[in-house]
Order: sequence, then structure tokens, then C-alpha cells
Amino acid sequence: MRAMEGLSPQERLILAAIEVELRDNSARLAGRIEEFNAKAAQEGPQRFAAHVSRWEVAAVLAMVVLMSAILTLVALTCH
Repeated sequence: MRAMEGLSPQERLILAAIEVELRDNSARLAGRIEEFNAKAAQEGPQRFAAHVSRWEVAAVLAMVVLMSAILTLVALTCH
């Protein structure tokens, strides 16, 4: 292994310990990943989407319309 040539003895020990830990826990880790994937598939792509009420959407739309009207009036009066 040429990648290990540049490592100090302490770094090699740490790397070996990490490797042993990963081998010991690989089944548990695989199970947790499977659980996560199953839950993600069940909840669908909207699981991270923000949930807003219809009232909030209507309020934002009203503000957009109001701001557009104000900017249109300003543009017309300045011309």
C-alpha cells in the first residue's frame, strides 16, 4: 500500500482503528442507511419542503400585487 508510506506510526494506528471500527459496525450502519432510505421513500421528495398555509400564500401574493401596483404608479408619474 503506497498510500500508507507517508503516514506516521501514530497515523497508521489511528487508520487501522478506524478500519476495525468500520468493519465491526458495517452491519449496523447498513441497517441504519436502509431505515433512512425506506423512510425517505415513504415520505417522498416533499419531506424537506417548507409547509405554508393557504393564508400565507395569499398574503404573499397580495403583497406582490400591491408592490407591483405601487411601482407601476411611480413609473407612470415619473415619466
